[in-house]
Amino acid sequence: MEGTLAERIAMGGPGITMVIGAEDHNILFANKLFSTHLGYDVAEARGMNFFDLLDPYECDRLYRQLAAIGGDLQLTQDFVVYRLRTSSGEMKPFYVYVSGADVYGTGTLSGYQFFMIPDRNGWNMPYTSADTKALFLRHFEAEGYGTFEWIMDVDKVFWSSGVYRIYEVDPDVRDITHNFVRRFVHPQDRERVIGVTRDAMGEYKDVDIEFRIITARNTIKIIHSLGRIIKDSDGKPVKYIGSVRDVSGQRAIEEHLKSKMEELRRSNSELEDFAYAASHDLQEPLRKITTFGDRLLEKYKDVLAGEGEMYLSRMNASAENMRLLINGLLDFSRITQTQAPFAQVSLSLVIKQVMTDLELKIEETGTVIEFGVLPVVDAVATHMKQLFTNLISNAMKFQKPGVPPVIRISSQPLDEDELQLQGLPARKNYHKVTVVDNGIGFEAQYANRIFQVFQRLHGKSEYPGSGVGLAICKKIMEHHKGVIYAESSKGTGARFIIIIPDRQ
Repeated sequence: MEGTLAERIAMGGPGITMVIGAEDHNILFANKLFSTHLGYDVAEARGMNFFDLLDPYECDRLYRQLAAIGGDLQLTQDFVVYRLRTSSGEMKPFYVYVSGADVYGTGTLSGYQFFMIPDRNGWNMPYTSADTKALFLRHFEAEGYGTFEWIMDVDKVFWSSGVYRIYEVDPDVRDITHNFVRRFVHPQDRERVIGVTRDAMGEYKDVDIEFRIITARNTIKIIHSLGRIIKDSDGKPVKYIGSVRDVSGQRAIEEHLKSKMEELRRSNSELEDFAYAASHDLQEPLRKITTFGDRLLEKYKDVLAGEGEMYLSRMNASAENMRLLINGLLDFSRITQTQAPFAQVSLSLVIKQVMTDLELKIEETGTVIEFGVLPVVDAVATHMKQLFTNLISNAMKFQKPGVPPVIRISSQPLDEDELQLQGLPARKNYHKVTVVDNGIGFEAQYANRIFQVFQRLHGKSEYPGSGVGLAICKKIMEHHKGVIYAESSKGTGARFIIIIPDRQ
């Protein structure tokens, strides 16, 4: 048995490994873990009859299991629990895996190899019994997975049925070596795969690699493989185990989506360019309409008295509304076109600048703005100024009749629950900035609608504006990888929540 194929394969095993003769069932080989768990000296164990160690009530079951293997040398039998007698006389249960063995390298069944674990929990797999293990493996391989083992000393590779399907190799092919497997790797990926495997053996690190193969039927597939080097007690690599998964379909879908995303990005960019150019070009004729309308009213006011004056006033009012709308579109299209870099921006300083810009309106409406210490974040300063200008202007616009607006702005770190609720990446720190007013509010059902372009909840005569302001706010937050949403109920004021990352 010394130096035979079966012994060298058994030495590569990670558990308790033992080989017995097919005719007499005497132990031909046992590894060191056999001695550790059963107490018998390895030399003493050789020549012992394995059935003498077995619980007498279980002998018949093992005879039937060995007979079921027949002449098959593949790992065909499932885990079965057997009780074995230790050197101290204790009957100890083991989870036993049995396969046929070519003990003398003649290509025929001349023994049986046993792989045993004393504790099922030590077999770290997602199943609890032999039945659930079989179901798991059937599902595992049906989903385009497979597992492999390469016994390095004898250069013998074992494939699960899933690998045969992935590589489109006839399942009857049994003489699989490392070179046999390597030849399937796409020529353009071969050197990289060899280098990664070589590095893993030298550094004993796990392998996580994706590469192409050309199958036995000349099909090109993309394979994702995970692997691990197994060492013996002397630290020598003896086995390379791992799994492969056919990700060709998944990668094709990803490439298709990437292509569509690029088309969408290009289309959106063209639309934004068009909106910017069209809005800019519309400004000049609009200025002429407004200018000549004002001149008509001034020069021919007496002639146009009555309906004529009313028509001109309406024309000028419509031109002003159109001017606001065009400016809103320009602002909206500029958000993603800006080349301004992100920099450290103090939101407290931004609020002070907005209050200075809106000083006259604040005085006219009697608005009170309260804010504490707000965070410093990576942002585009002009965007932050526009964001808070829009929110504060809205709060002043939609005030309750006869009630001076009160606007409170506060900040706090974002808690983990809301981070998950908003689907934001956990690797970043976020600030939650809240803008609360005491205005007329809105019905909760419109909380999403108000952020859409040109969406209004009130008539222009009642509350003037372009209907673009909150859409701009949303686009600013998207550009900053953040979130903005609103909460309210009619008559109770509005609450706008801004979630912005600390760093970009």
